[in-house]
Amino acid sequence: MVASNFAFAHDQWLLSGRDFTQSAIFIERVKTLDSVKLVYSIVQRQEAHRLLGAALERIPGFKPCRTDRALPSDLGAAGWFEFTVDNLPYDFQYLILPDGYPRRVQALIQQLKNSLRSRQVQRSYTVLVAPWFSPDTVSVCADAGYGTLDFSGNYRLHCGSIFLERIGAPPPRAEQRHAASIFAAKSSRVLRAVLAVPEHAWKVTELMAVTGVSAGLVSRVRRQLLEQQWVEELPGGVRLLAPEPLLAAWAQHWQGGKDEVWRGYTLLHGKALKARILKVMQRESHGQDVLASGASAAQWMAPFIRDHREHFCVTPRGFDLLRQELELESEAAGANVLLRIVEEPDVFLDRVQPSASSWTTSPTQTYLELMNDGERGAEAADHLLERYLLPVIRGEVPAPSSPLREQLKSLKGSS
Repeated sequence: MVASNFAFAHDQWLLSGRDFTQSAIFIERVKTLDSVKLVYSIVQRQEAHRLLGAALERIPGFKPCRTDRALPSDLGAAGWFEFTVDNLPYDFQYLILPDGYPRRVQALIQQLKNSLRSRQVQRSYTVLVAPWFSPDTVSVCADAGYGTLDFSGNYRLHCGSIFLERIGAPPPRAEQRHAASIFAAKSSRVLRAVLAVPEHAWKVTELMAVTGVSAGLVSRVRRQLLEQQWVEELPGGVRLLAPEPLLAAWAQHWQGGKDEVWRGYTLLHGKALKARILKVMQRESHGQDVLASGASAAQWMAPFIRDHREHFCVTPRGFDLLRQELELESEAAGANVLLRIVEEPDVFLDRVQPSASSWTTSPTQTYLELMNDGERGAEAADHLLERYLLPVIRGEVPAPSSPLREQLKSLKGSS
C-alpha cells in the first residue's frame, strides 16, 4: 500500500496506487434520456474514471474486480466499477452531465427513476458526475439515493456500509466565471427587478423595458436563473422562487467593493445633519443621484447597529451636491461620512423611498453592502434579511415605494 497524493478532508486512509485508466477504452458519446442529454468527452471520461477509482480505493478492504465494462442496457452510463469490500460485491456506475445545475440534475433523477434505476441489479449504485455540484444539489442527489462526484474532486458516495465524502473544493475557474456572469453589472439589473417585485411573473419584454438590457442578455440570465431554480416558470413569465440561495450567491460574487469610496468629515451632527441630508434627497432628481446606503439605509428598514458614520451611494453629480450641502472636508481618519461613487446606474435602478422625504438603496442592495462590510456588517445583513427583506418578498410587510414598481404598473396599464 502506498500513501495517496489526493487531498482529502475527512480521513487519512491509504491507497493501493492502482491505475484504473490503464486498460480502459474511452469513447466519446452522446446519449439521450428523454430531454436530458448526457454529453461527455474522452478527457472528461478519463478524469471521472480516475477520480472515482481513487475515491473507491480509500475504502478499507477494497478489492477491484472489473472496471469500465459496457452496461447491459444503452442508457448512457459512462463507466462501471465492480469490486468487493470484505467479500461483499458492489457495482458502481457513473453518468457524466454537462453541468450540475439543480434543474438539470432533478430532471435527470426523475428520468433515471423511471428507466435506469429500475433495471439496476442488486447492490448497484449510480454516481452522477459534473464539473461541479453545489452543496444543495449534492443533498438533492443523496436524498434520491444517488452519489455525486465533480471534477474539482468533491464527492459523496453512500451505498450500504460505504460512506465516502470530500467537500470544500471550489468550482473550476471556468465554472466560477460562468456562475459569476449572472451577477455582472448589466446582468444583475434583471436580478434587481425580479427581487424588487417578487410577486410578479416577469415577461422578457418587461424586463427589457425596466432594465434597459438587451433581449439576448435577458434571455441568458433568465435561463441561468431557471437552471439554478432561483425562479420558476409560469404561463405569464418567470417569478422569484428561492430568494435566499440567490442572495447568498450574489453576496459571494458581489463586486461593489471596486467602487471608489471617498471619506469625509462634517461638523454637522444630529438634527442639523439629518435636515441637510433630507434637503439633498428632496431635490427634483428623485433619488437618482444620492441614496442612503449600508447601515444608513438599514436604519430605515431594520435597525441593528448604530454607526457614527453616514453611508451613501452617489453619482459624480450627487457627490458634488452632498459635499457642498454637508460642507464636507476630506478626512482619511475620523471620517463620519462615506460616499461610494458609482459610475454605473445599477444601484439606482431598484432604489426605494421608505418615507416621503428619503431615498435609500433597495433592501437587496443594502443586504449586499452589509454582507461585505465585515463580521458586524454580516450580522446586520442577516438581521435585515430575516426582519425585513424576506417578509417583504413574502408579502408579510408592505413593499416600499419605488420607481421600478411604478414603471412596471405603467407597462401593464399600457399593454
